[in-house]
Amino acid sequence: MKRLLLFLMVLALLAGTHARSQNCSRTSVGFTPLTELGAGIYQNFSGGFYPQGSNFPPAAHLAAGLSLAAQILPRNSAGTVDTLNGKIVLLSIGMSNTTQEFSVFKSFADADAAKNPKLVIVDGAQGGQSAAIISDSTANFWSVIDQRLRNASVTRPQVQVAWVKEADARPTQAFPAHAQILASELESIARILKAKYPNLKIAYWSSRIYAGYATTTLNPEPFAYESGFAVKWLIEKQINGDTSLTYGGAKPKAPWLAWGPYLWADGMTPRQDGLIWECRDFQNDGTHPAPAGRTKVANLLLGFFKTEATAASWFLGKNTTRVDTRSDEAPRRFKLEQNFPNPFNPSTTIRFSLPQGEHVTLQVFDVNGREVATLVDGEIAAGEHAVTFAPQATASSLYIYKITAGKFSQTRKAVLMK
Repeated sequence: MKRLLLFLMVLALLAGTHARSQNCSRTSVGFTPLTELGAGIYQNFSGGFYPQGSNFPPAAHLAAGLSLAAQILPRNSAGTVDTLNGKIVLLSIGMSNTTQEFSVFKSFADADAAKNPKLVIVDGAQGGQSAAIISDSTANFWSVIDQRLRNASVTRPQVQVAWVKEADARPTQAFPAHAQILASELESIARILKAKYPNLKIAYWSSRIYAGYATTTLNPEPFAYESGFAVKWLIEKQINGDTSLTYGGAKPKAPWLAWGPYLWADGMTPRQDGLIWECRDFQNDGTHPAPAGRTKVANLLLGFFKTEATAASWFLGKNTTRVDTRSDEAPRRFKLEQNFPNPFNPSTTIRFSLPQGEHVTLQVFDVNGREVATLVDGEIAAGEHAVTFAPQATASSLYIYKITAGKFSQTRKAVLMK
Protein backbone atom coordinates (compact mmCIF):
# COMPACT_ATOMS: atom_id res chain seq x y z
CA MET A 1 0.00 0.00 0.00
CA LYS A 2 2.84 2.42 0.85
CA ARG A 3 4.47 1.75 -2.50
CA LEU A 4 1.17 2.41 -4.27
CA LEU A 5 0.71 5.70 -2.45
CA LEU A 6 4.27 6.73 -3.27
CA PHE A 7 3.71 5.84 -6.93
CA LEU A 8 0.51 7.90 -7.04
CA MET A 9 2.28 10.86 -5.41
CA VAL A 10 5.04 10.72 -8.03
CA LEU A 11 2.46 10.61 -10.81
CA ALA A 12 0.67 13.62 -9.33
CA LEU A 13 3.94 15.52 -9.05
CA LEU A 14 4.83 14.75 -12.65
CA ALA A 15 1.37 15.78 -13.81
CA GLY A 16 1.62 19.03 -11.86
CA THR A 17 5.05 19.73 -13.32
CA HIS A 18 3.72 19.19 -16.82
CA ALA A 19 0.75 21.46 -16.13
CA ARG A 20 3.11 24.18 -15.00
CA SER A 21 5.29 24.07 -18.10
CA GLN A 22 6.29 27.55 -19.15
CA ASN A 23 4.11 29.41 -21.62
CA CYS A 24 6.55 29.39 -24.53
CA SER A 25 4.11 31.16 -26.85
CA ARG A 26 4.41 34.45 -24.96
CA THR A 27 7.63 35.59 -26.56
CA SER A 28 6.96 39.31 -25.97
CA VAL A 29 4.87 41.59 -23.77
CA GLY A 30 5.52 44.73 -25.76
CA PHE A 31 7.29 46.78 -23.09
CA THR A 32 10.35 48.90 -23.79
CA PRO A 33 13.44 48.16 -21.64
CA LEU A 34 14.23 51.00 -19.25
CA THR A 35 17.56 51.55 -20.98
CA GLU A 36 15.79 52.21 -24.28
CA LEU A 37 12.73 53.98 -22.90
CA GLY A 38 14.93 56.91 -21.88
CA ALA A 39 12.91 60.08 -21.43
CA GLY A 40 9.92 58.25 -22.89
CA ILE A 41 6.94 57.48 -20.67
CA TYR A 42 5.54 54.27 -19.22
CA GLN A 43 2.27 54.96 -17.41
CA ASN A 44 3.33 58.53 -16.63
CA PHE A 45 6.84 57.58 -15.46
CA SER A 46 10.01 58.18 -17.45
CA GLY A 47 12.56 55.48 -18.18
CA GLY A 48 16.32 55.41 -18.11
CA PHE A 49 18.47 54.40 -15.17
CA TYR A 50 18.92 57.84 -13.72
CA PRO A 51 17.13 61.24 -13.57
CA GLN A 52 15.87 62.85 -16.79
CA GLY A 53 15.76 59.49 -18.55
CA SER A 54 19.54 59.13 -18.67
CA ASN A 55 21.34 55.79 -18.56
CA PHE A 56 24.41 57.47 -17.07
CA PRO A 57 24.79 58.71 -13.48
CA PRO A 58 25.12 62.44 -12.87
CA ALA A 59 28.77 63.48 -12.85
CA ALA A 60 28.80 64.26 -9.12
CA HIS A 61 27.27 60.89 -8.23
CA LEU A 62 29.76 59.04 -10.42
CA ALA A 63 32.67 60.98 -8.95
CA ALA A 64 31.54 59.98 -5.46
CA GLY A 65 31.31 56.35 -6.54
CA LEU A 66 34.80 56.41 -8.01
CA SER A 67 36.14 57.95 -4.81
CA LEU A 68 34.53 55.22 -2.70
CA ALA A 69 35.73 52.50 -5.10
CA ALA A 70 39.28 53.69 -4.50
CA GLN A 71 38.72 53.06 -0.78
CA ILE A 72 37.81 49.39 -1.34
CA LEU A 73 40.99 47.73 -0.13
CA PRO A 74 41.83 44.39 1.48
CA ARG A 75 40.95 44.42 5.19
CA ASN A 76 41.62 42.06 8.06
CA SER A 77 38.86 40.43 10.09
CA ALA A 78 38.54 43.53 12.29
CA GLY A 79 38.12 45.78 9.27
CA THR A 80 41.55 47.41 9.29
CA VAL A 81 43.22 47.87 5.91
CA ASP A 82 45.72 45.07 5.35
CA THR A 83 46.90 44.95 1.76
CA LEU A 84 49.11 41.93 2.41
CA ASN A 85 46.75 39.48 4.13
CA GLY A 86 43.37 41.19 4.02
CA LYS A 87 40.28 40.37 1.96
CA ILE A 88 37.59 42.22 0.01
CA VAL A 89 34.15 40.59 0.20
CA LEU A 90 31.57 40.89 -2.56
CA LEU A 91 28.20 39.74 -1.16
CA SER A 92 24.96 38.92 -2.99
CA ILE A 93 21.58 39.80 -1.48
CA GLY A 94 18.27 38.49 -2.74
CA MET A 95 15.87 35.62 -3.30
CA SER A 96 15.87 32.31 -5.22
CA ASN A 97 16.57 33.73 -8.68
CA THR A 98 19.44 35.72 -7.22
CA THR A 99 21.19 32.78 -5.59
CA GLN A 100 20.69 30.59 -8.67
CA GLU A 101 22.30 33.20 -10.90
CA PHE A 102 24.98 34.43 -8.49
CA SER A 103 26.21 30.93 -7.67
CA VAL A 104 27.04 30.40 -11.36
CA PHE A 105 28.69 33.83 -11.53
CA LYS A 106 30.79 32.92 -8.48
CA SER A 107 32.03 29.75 -10.17
CA PHE A 108 32.92 31.72 -13.32
CA ALA A 109 34.62 34.55 -11.42
CA ASP A 110 36.59 32.27 -9.09
CA ALA A 111 37.98 30.46 -12.13
CA ASP A 112 38.89 33.71 -13.91
CA ALA A 113 42.60 34.48 -13.73
CA ALA A 114 41.81 38.21 -14.01
CA LYS A 115 39.96 38.29 -10.68
CA ASN A 116 41.66 40.02 -7.79
CA PRO A 117 43.13 37.23 -5.59
CA LYS A 118 42.16 39.27 -2.52
CA LEU A 119 38.48 39.18 -3.54
CA VAL A 120 36.20 36.69 -1.78
CA ILE A 121 32.78 36.21 -3.35
CA VAL A 122 30.01 35.11 -0.97
CA ASP A 123 26.49 34.19 -2.07
CA GLY A 124 24.19 35.54 0.61
CA ALA A 125 20.98 35.24 -1.41
CA GLN A 126 18.44 32.64 -0.29
CA GLY A 127 15.34 31.00 -1.75
CA GLY A 128 11.99 32.40 -0.65
CA GLN A 129 13.51 35.53 0.88
CA SER A 130 11.51 38.35 -0.67
CA ALA A 131 12.12 42.05 -0.15
CA ALA A 132 9.21 42.19 2.29
CA ILE A 133 10.97 39.59 4.48
CA ILE A 134 14.54 40.85 4.44
CA SER A 135 13.60 44.51 4.90
CA ASP A 136 13.29 43.47 8.56
CA SER A 137 16.76 43.61 10.13
CA THR A 138 15.83 40.80 12.55
CA ALA A 139 14.90 38.34 9.79
CA ASN A 140 16.70 34.97 9.89
CA PHE A 141 18.01 35.82 6.41
CA TRP A 142 20.74 37.96 7.97
CA SER A 143 21.76 35.24 10.43
CA VAL A 144 22.18 32.79 7.56
CA ILE A 145 24.50 35.29 5.85
CA ASP A 146 26.60 35.48 9.02
CA GLN A 147 27.04 31.72 8.85
CA ARG A 148 27.97 31.86 5.17
CA LEU A 149 30.56 34.52 5.89
CA ARG A 150 32.05 32.30 8.60
CA ASN A 151 32.10 29.37 6.20
CA ALA A 152 34.11 31.52 3.79
CA SER A 153 36.50 32.54 6.62
CA VAL A 154 35.57 36.22 6.34
CA THR A 155 33.76 38.71 8.56
CA ARG A 156 31.17 41.47 8.38
CA PRO A 157 33.83 44.23 8.45
CA GLN A 158 35.40 42.76 5.30
CA VAL A 159 32.17 43.11 3.28
CA GLN A 160 32.70 46.15 1.05
CA VAL A 161 30.51 45.56 -2.03
CA ALA A 162 27.04 44.08 -2.50
CA TRP A 163 24.97 43.00 -5.47
CA VAL A 164 21.23 43.17 -4.74
CA LYS A 165 18.40 41.69 -6.79
CA GLU A 166 15.07 41.52 -4.98
CA ALA A 167 11.33 41.21 -5.59
CA ASP A 168 8.10 40.58 -3.72
CA ALA A 169 6.13 37.37 -4.01
CA ARG A 170 2.71 37.42 -5.67
CA PRO A 171 2.18 41.16 -6.07
CA THR A 172 -1.35 42.19 -7.00
CA GLN A 173 -1.44 45.98 -6.81
CA ALA A 174 -1.68 48.00 -9.99
CA PHE A 175 1.35 50.03 -11.09
CA PRO A 176 2.84 52.11 -9.60
CA ALA A 177 1.64 50.92 -6.17
CA HIS A 178 3.47 47.58 -6.09
CA ALA A 179 6.69 49.15 -7.39
CA GLN A 180 6.47 51.92 -4.79
CA ILE A 181 6.07 49.32 -2.03
CA LEU A 182 9.11 47.47 -3.35
CA ALA A 183 11.12 50.72 -3.57
CA SER A 184 10.36 51.42 0.10
CA GLU A 185 11.52 47.92 1.05
CA LEU A 186 14.70 48.35 -0.99
CA GLU A 187 15.41 51.57 0.93
CA SER A 188 15.18 49.64 4.19
CA ILE A 189 17.49 46.95 2.82
CA ALA A 190 20.05 49.59 1.82
CA ARG A 191 20.10 50.99 5.35
CA ILE A 192 20.29 47.50 6.90
CA LEU A 193 23.25 46.69 4.69
CA LYS A 194 25.19 49.70 5.93
CA ALA A 195 24.28 49.01 9.56
CA LYS A 196 25.39 45.38 9.40
CA TYR A 197 28.44 45.90 7.18
CA PRO A 198 30.04 49.19 8.26
CA ASN A 199 32.75 49.08 5.56
CA LEU A 200 30.26 48.51 2.75
CA LYS A 201 31.01 51.21 0.19
CA ILE A 202 28.97 50.29 -2.87
CA ALA A 203 25.74 48.39 -3.55
CA TYR A 204 24.79 47.58 -7.14
CA TRP A 205 21.13 46.82 -7.89
CA SER A 206 19.72 44.80 -10.78
CA SER A 207 16.31 44.25 -12.30
CA ARG A 208 14.29 41.06 -12.68
CA ILE A 209 14.68 38.95 -15.80
CA TYR A 210 11.78 38.51 -18.28
CA ALA A 211 8.69 36.82 -16.84
CA GLY A 212 6.43 36.59 -19.87
CA TYR A 213 6.74 32.79 -19.92
CA ALA A 214 5.50 32.52 -16.31
CA THR A 215 2.60 30.21 -15.53
CA THR A 216 2.29 30.98 -11.80
CA THR A 217 1.33 34.08 -9.81
CA LEU A 218 4.74 34.23 -8.07
CA ASN A 219 5.89 37.27 -10.07
CA PRO A 220 4.70 37.32 -13.69
CA GLU A 221 4.57 40.23 -16.11
CA PRO A 222 3.96 43.12 -15.94
CA PHE A 223 5.29 42.99 -12.36
CA ALA A 224 8.78 41.80 -13.36
CA TYR A 225 9.20 44.67 -15.82
CA GLU A 226 7.62 47.26 -13.54
CA SER A 227 9.79 46.29 -10.56
CA GLY A 228 12.72 47.84 -12.43
CA PHE A 229 11.18 51.22 -11.65
CA ALA A 230 11.57 50.45 -7.93
CA VAL A 231 15.34 50.20 -8.41
CA LYS A 232 15.36 53.39 -10.47
CA TRP A 233 13.40 55.30 -7.83
CA LEU A 234 15.60 54.02 -5.02
CA ILE A 235 18.80 55.24 -6.66
CA GLU A 236 17.25 58.54 -7.73
CA LYS A 237 16.17 59.17 -4.15
CA GLN A 238 19.78 58.99 -3.01
CA ILE A 239 20.96 61.13 -5.93
CA ASN A 240 18.34 63.75 -5.07
CA GLY A 241 19.80 64.09 -1.58
CA ASP A 242 17.49 62.08 0.68
CA THR A 243 19.21 62.20 4.07
CA SER A 244 18.01 58.71 5.06
CA LEU A 245 20.18 57.30 2.27
CA THR A 246 23.27 59.46 2.67
CA TYR A 247 26.56 57.68 1.90
CA GLY A 248 28.92 60.48 2.98
CA GLY A 249 29.85 62.25 6.16
CA ALA A 250 30.75 60.89 9.56
CA LYS A 251 27.62 58.72 9.87
CA PRO A 252 26.60 57.33 6.46
CA LYS A 253 23.25 55.58 6.48
CA ALA A 254 23.57 53.63 3.24
CA PRO A 255 26.21 52.54 0.75
CA TRP A 256 26.62 54.39 -2.54
CA LEU A 257 23.85 53.08 -4.80
CA ALA A 258 24.06 52.45 -8.54
CA TRP A 259 22.70 50.16 -11.21
CA GLY A 260 24.33 46.81 -11.79
CA PRO A 261 23.58 44.98 -15.04
CA TYR A 262 20.04 45.53 -16.29
CA LEU A 263 18.66 42.04 -16.85
CA TRP A 264 15.19 42.58 -18.30
CA ALA A 265 14.57 42.21 -22.03
CA ASP A 266 11.27 41.72 -23.85
CA GLY A 267 11.47 37.99 -24.44
CA MET A 268 12.56 37.24 -27.98
CA THR A 269 12.57 40.92 -28.98
CA PRO A 270 16.29 41.81 -28.89
CA ARG A 271 17.49 44.75 -26.87
CA GLN A 272 19.88 47.11 -28.61
CA ASP A 273 22.76 45.10 -27.13
CA GLY A 274 21.23 41.86 -28.43
CA LEU A 275 19.96 40.42 -25.13
CA ILE A 276 16.93 38.13 -25.47
CA TRP A 277 15.19 35.66 -23.18
CA GLU A 278 14.24 32.31 -24.72
CA CYS A 279 11.82 29.84 -23.20
CA ARG A 280 14.66 27.37 -22.69
CA ASP A 281 16.30 29.92 -20.37
CA PHE A 282 13.64 29.13 -17.74
CA GLN A 283 12.47 26.29 -15.56
CA ASN A 284 8.97 24.87 -15.92
CA ASP A 285 7.38 27.71 -13.95
CA GLY A 286 8.66 30.24 -16.49
CA THR A 287 10.00 32.35 -13.62
CA HIS A 288 13.14 30.74 -12.25
CA PRO A 289 16.15 30.53 -14.56
CA ALA A 290 17.21 27.21 -16.03
CA PRO A 291 20.96 26.54 -16.45
CA ALA A 292 20.98 28.51 -19.71
CA GLY A 293 19.36 31.52 -18.02
CA ARG A 294 21.68 31.35 -15.03
CA THR A 295 24.68 31.30 -17.33
CA LYS A 296 23.33 34.31 -19.22
CA VAL A 297 23.05 36.39 -16.04
CA ALA A 298 26.42 35.12 -14.75
CA ASN A 299 28.14 36.32 -17.92
CA LEU A 300 26.43 39.71 -17.69
CA LEU A 301 27.60 40.06 -14.10
CA LEU A 302 31.15 39.04 -14.91
CA GLY A 303 31.33 41.49 -17.80
CA PHE A 304 29.93 44.24 -15.59
CA PHE A 305 32.39 43.81 -12.75
CA LYS A 306 35.37 43.57 -15.09
CA THR A 307 34.55 46.77 -17.00
CA GLU A 308 32.40 49.05 -14.82
CA ALA A 309 34.36 52.14 -13.81
CA THR A 310 33.53 51.79 -10.11
CA ALA A 311 34.17 48.03 -10.04
CA ALA A 312 37.19 47.14 -12.17
CA SER A 313 39.64 48.79 -9.75
CA TRP A 314 38.87 46.28 -6.96
CA PHE A 315 37.48 43.33 -8.94
CA LEU A 316 40.51 42.87 -11.19
CA GLY A 317 44.03 42.07 -10.11
CA LYS A 318 46.50 44.93 -10.46
CA ASN A 319 48.59 43.09 -13.05
CA THR A 320 45.67 42.17 -15.27
CA THR A 321 46.16 42.74 -18.98
CA ARG A 322 43.59 42.50 -21.72
CA VAL A 323 44.05 39.69 -24.25
CA ASP A 324 42.35 40.20 -27.60
CA THR A 325 41.20 37.03 -29.35
CA ARG A 326 40.89 37.29 -33.10
CA SER A 327 39.41 34.88 -35.62
CA ASP A 328 39.79 34.41 -39.35
CA GLU A 329 35.99 34.46 -39.56
CA ALA A 330 33.95 37.65 -39.47
CA PRO A 331 32.19 38.32 -36.13
CA ARG A 332 28.64 36.99 -35.92
CA ARG A 333 27.08 40.22 -34.67
CA PHE A 334 27.65 43.93 -34.22
CA LYS A 335 29.26 44.79 -30.92
CA LEU A 336 30.69 47.83 -29.18
CA GLU A 337 32.99 46.79 -26.34
CA GLN A 338 33.71 48.58 -23.10
CA ASN A 339 36.80 50.75 -23.47
CA PHE A 340 39.93 49.47 -21.74
CA PRO A 341 41.32 50.55 -19.43
CA ASN A 342 38.41 52.23 -17.67
CA PRO A 343 38.93 54.51 -15.81
CA PHE A 344 41.84 55.66 -17.97
CA ASN A 345 44.61 58.24 -18.11
CA PRO A 346 45.76 59.51 -20.55
CA SER A 347 44.33 57.24 -23.28
CA THR A 348 42.05 54.25 -23.74
CA THR A 349 41.19 51.76 -26.47
CA ILE A 350 37.69 51.28 -27.88
CA ARG A 351 37.01 48.07 -29.81
CA PHE A 352 34.07 47.17 -32.01
CA SER A 353 33.05 44.24 -34.20
CA LEU A 354 31.23 44.22 -37.55
CA PRO A 355 29.74 41.07 -39.10
CA GLN A 356 29.62 42.90 -42.46
CA GLY A 357 31.02 46.03 -44.01
CA GLU A 358 29.15 49.20 -43.02
CA HIS A 359 29.48 52.95 -42.86
CA VAL A 360 30.53 53.48 -39.27
CA THR A 361 30.55 56.56 -37.08
CA LEU A 362 32.09 56.43 -33.62
CA GLN A 363 31.54 59.62 -31.68
CA VAL A 364 32.41 60.74 -28.16
CA PHE A 365 30.23 63.14 -26.13
CA ASP A 366 30.51 64.79 -22.74
CA VAL A 367 27.80 64.43 -20.09
CA ASN A 368 25.97 67.46 -21.49
CA GLY A 369 25.66 65.85 -24.90
CA ARG A 370 28.30 67.99 -26.61
CA GLU A 371 30.41 66.17 -29.18
CA VAL A 372 34.02 65.87 -28.06
CA ALA A 373 35.47 63.79 -30.91
CA THR A 374 34.60 61.76 -33.98
CA LEU A 375 36.91 58.76 -33.92
CA VAL A 376 35.51 56.97 -36.98
CA ASP A 377 33.43 58.22 -39.90
CA GLY A 378 33.58 56.10 -43.03
CA GLU A 379 33.23 52.69 -44.65
CA ILE A 380 34.70 49.94 -42.45
CA ALA A 381 35.15 46.30 -43.50
CA ALA A 382 33.79 43.34 -41.55
CA GLY A 383 36.00 42.28 -38.65
CA GLU A 384 37.28 43.40 -35.28
CA HIS A 385 38.56 46.96 -35.00
CA ALA A 386 40.17 49.18 -32.38
CA VAL A 387 40.64 52.92 -32.02
CA THR A 388 42.41 55.02 -29.41
CA PHE A 389 40.76 57.90 -27.56
CA ALA A 390 43.08 60.41 -25.85
CA PRO A 391 41.21 63.55 -24.74
CA GLN A 392 43.04 66.72 -23.83
CA ALA A 393 40.94 67.38 -20.71
CA THR A 394 42.71 68.70 -17.63
CA ALA A 395 40.22 67.27 -15.10
CA SER A 396 38.43 63.98 -14.47
CA SER A 397 35.53 63.60 -16.88
CA LEU A 398 32.75 61.22 -17.87
CA TYR A 399 32.42 60.54 -21.59
CA ILE A 400 29.73 58.75 -23.58
CA TYR A 401 30.81 57.09 -26.80
CA LYS A 402 28.37 55.93 -29.47
CA ILE A 403 28.73 53.74 -32.51
CA THR A 404 26.35 53.73 -35.46
CA ALA A 405 26.77 51.06 -38.13
CA GLY A 406 23.84 50.70 -40.48
CA LYS A 407 20.81 50.05 -38.27
CA PHE A 408 22.97 49.13 -35.29
CA SER A 409 23.59 51.71 -32.58
CA GLN A 410 25.03 51.35 -29.09
CA THR A 411 26.49 53.61 -26.39
CA ARG A 412 28.85 53.05 -23.50
CA LYS A 413 30.56 55.28 -20.94
CA ALA A 414 34.23 55.97 -20.29
CA VAL A 415 35.82 57.74 -17.35
CA LEU A 416 38.97 59.86 -17.50
CA MET A 417 40.57 59.89 -14.06
CA LYS A 418 43.10 62.67 -13.51
